[in-house]
Amino acid sequence: MKPNETGRGSRKRICLLTNWYPTEQNPYFGLFFREQALALSDRAEFWVVHYTERVRKAPWQKDRVIPVRQEENIAEWTIEARVPAGAVILDTLAEKLIRRFRGEKDATVPERSARRERIKARKLIRIFEEHFRNQADAFYCVDAQREAADVQRLARHFGKQYVVGEHGPVPWPGTVIPEAQKRAVAEADAFLAISRDKMRQLMMQDIRLPRTVYIGNLVDENLFTLRETDTPARGSRTLLAVGAHSFYKNYDLLIRVLNRLTEITEAPFRVLIAGYGANRGYSQNAAELEEKIRGSAFADRAELIPAVPHEQMAELYHRADAFLMTSVQEGQPVSALEAACCGLPVFSTRCGGVEDYVEEETGRIYEIPDAEGMAEGLKAYLEGRMVFDPVKIREKTVARFGREAFGKHFMEAFGD
Repeated sequence: MKPNETGRGSRKRICLLTNWYPTEQNPYFGLFFREQALALSDRAEFWVVHYTERVRKAPWQKDRVIPVRQEENIAEWTIEARVPAGAVILDTLAEKLIRRFRGEKDATVPERSARRERIKARKLIRIFEEHFRNQADAFYCVDAQREAADVQRLARHFGKQYVVGEHGPVPWPGTVIPEAQKRAVAEADAFLAISRDKMRQLMMQDIRLPRTVYIGNLVDENLFTLRETDTPARGSRTLLAVGAHSFYKNYDLLIRVLNRLTEITEAPFRVLIAGYGANRGYSQNAAELEEKIRGSAFADRAELIPAVPHEQMAELYHRADAFLMTSVQEGQPVSALEAACCGLPVFSTRCGGVEDYVEEETGRIYEIPDAEGMAEGLKAYLEGRMVFDPVKIREKTVARFGREAFGKHFMEAFGD
């Protein structure tokens, strides 16, 4: 399959170079990036390119560009690059020596040596020249601390602009951001900021941000709507938590909060805990969480839902009255935005991103260790002493992060 110019019109063609995107093996991984591309497909054409490496075991094994899927204005490929076995062996030996020298079993070293980076740079440029030619108008990445240098090389080689974003914790735990990535971020045509906290994290790594466009994350108000049934008619209120089972999501704090809430209120409530087993590779030990819930004080009020297809998430939000999030770190949590778009107040820790939009009318924010404070807030909500207007919550969320606002800010970063 070769890229072509037909049916393009006046839309800008943006090449998203990323490994953070849903695949057949893991349809939840980076799902919101795919949702963004779909929502922007009337404004831009997206090429999504994954770069992977395999050891070259025989001389006749060549690099491959594999078409994954094509839809209207979105096309996706995987680059399967063959790396000489010698380079992989040298990197592995170097890693072992560094770990032994440091005396640390789990010491983290850069993912690729300078040798591997040079190999990758040459392969990317050659493959883009041969397969994609010079047809992209701009290059884009969503994990700047790992991918900014790649998009910079491609953009400079082809004389195009490049824009970087960052959705992960900065730096990723156990890593140091290479100087080449820092320079590539600073020299980008624009930085797409999903939260003010994310800007702070990057700047704390001595990265001078380029022209910055605040964008947040997308919430599709056409998919996530207000429910029709009001709370008084439903009786008991339902609390909802959504997230992978990882240390970032801090389920231990969620359990402490709900255990304490069970002790301090007689107001009836139920708890939905969803998505903790969905994201393969990110969610870990789902059975461990299930065991903890079974041993909790609220076990008889809890419903566990390991995975929910994204197209069914609106139905899940409609079953709930309030959204809970106890994370240690977030970029701009999409599930909280979706819940708010459905009119749910958000009760969250101060984990990043939520501070940009959770306020008195839309929810409450608590410090990360403050299980008592969150439990007391939920008690006030369940007992009717804290009241929210679902319509206002939705209106504020759509105005800041709905399709129109997101599309406008996204294209502004690319000069449109």
